[in-house]
Amino acid sequence: MKTIDRIAFAVNISRGRKVLDIGGQKMPHESSGSSPFAKEYSKIERAASEYRIVDYQKVPTVDYVVDFNTIESITSINRIISEYKPNVILCMELLEHVNFHFELMNELAAGIDNCGAEVFITVPNNGNWVFNAMGWNNDHNIAFFKDIAIRFVKRSKLGCHDIQTYACMQKYIWFWWIAYALALFQPFSWGFHIKK
Repeated sequence: MKTIDRIAFAVNISRGRKVLDIGGQKMPHESSGSSPFAKEYSKIERAASEYRIVDYQKVPTVDYVVDFNTIESITSINRIISEYKPNVILCMELLEHVNFHFELMNELAAGIDNCGAEVFITVPNNGNWVFNAMGWNNDHNIAFFKDIAIRFVKRSKLGCHDIQTYACMQKYIWFWWIAYALALFQPFSWGFHIKK
């Protein structure tokens, strides 16, 4: 399985395209007070021809406010995808936090069918003992080990499409390499690039 930097991968597939980022956030562009994560993540928006955010937070940088812990969110995301017609749908590090994950993935599959979109999903790797020890997985509804993550995505309607699976890490801070080595080269998350 190929190992990728999830943000760099998202930047590459977003280049010159309409992007819908579910659970993402518009980040300050390279400002001196920005965190390394914000600086790296802002490259996605800059690469896209058009970039919109779906999130539960009611802040000016969110284009569509949707709470995926309510069943009404599924109707909302269906409408958003149908009206916006994105080329790329990003859903990174979100599914582990929400109640209606299969319903959401089924709507992402509809976006592939109806808009020709491609989807990039990432979920955290609970097999990474460093992240577990740091408590970064404590607020998750689901524990994603490799096989569970793969079955999770394939059992939704996304499973009808071409799915490329990746081990994901992050390279924007030097000490991530140390964390990666300490975790015995366990990836930080599992990535799924889904196309028609």
